[in-house]
Amino acid sequence: MLKSTIAPVLSSLHSKTKSDNLLPFKAAAFCIALPKSTSTVRRNASTNTSTVETPSYKLPPASAYVHLPFCRKRCHYCDFPIVALGSTSTETADDDPRISNYIHLLIREIEATQTHFDQHPHLETVFFGGGTPSLVPPRLVARILDTLRLKYGLCLDAEISMEMDPGTFDAQKLKDLIGLGVNRVSLGVQAFQEELLKACGRAHGVKEVHEAIEVIGSCGVGNWSMDLISSLPNQTQEMWEETLRLTIEAQPNHVSVYDLQIEKDTKFGSL
Repeated sequence: MLKSTIAPVLSSLHSKTKSDNLLPFKAAAFCIALPKSTSTVRRNASTNTSTVETPSYKLPPASAYVHLPFCRKRCHYCDFPIVALGSTSTETADDDPRISNYIHLLIREIEATQTHFDQHPHLETVFFGGGTPSLVPPRLVARILDTLRLKYGLCLDAEISMEMDPGTFDAQKLKDLIGLGVNRVSLGVQAFQEELLKACGRAHGVKEVHEAIEVIGSCGVGNWSMDLISSLPNQTQEMWEETLRLTIEAQPNHVSVYDLQIEKDTKFGSL
């Protein structure tokens, strides 16, 4: 997928790590991000002196990306490292050992991650990406946040974002996540047409999209974004205009538009 418009929540350092038998794939489950720094040398024109800034790689981490790879099914365009739980999985997957085992391993990875800094400021942002992080029970999300808080500390006003798909959460689950500190939602809508959602293999329908938007509003989420995909097969100009109109009516704080890119080893790639 190509992201054509985005205001990034954080910059992350992605690297492949070797996982153990708890994981059915090899991918980085947790990574920390360094804060952006300005130019390494700032020159004062009036005094002709230079002030050396600390390079970003020498600064302690300010953000964390946490990968939660679970989905109900694999979409036809997706080549991300995920675990497909099954299309019948609901928002109450509390007892799925695939999730609990992964969270156990993830917490071990966070605890073992070395930053080589004796002291560092608390994390300013945490981003739960996937996958579909909203499939993970809030009690397990709480364990992750508790581990991050003990390991790195979290700012009182930290932005904690979570990618969520329609049909994977209700009002109670969202309220529970808000109670844990989640204060930004990234909603994976992709399209507002039933035929397009089915054509690209999404697990939700238009009804779930509208329900999810209503839940976000009723729970008072003040900062949320919506993901859309353009250039889908058989997507007409009229469909795209309808999608944009309904997106504007939903009034998200931010919209990310991804232009479809066919990846190798995906269902679209085999057509």
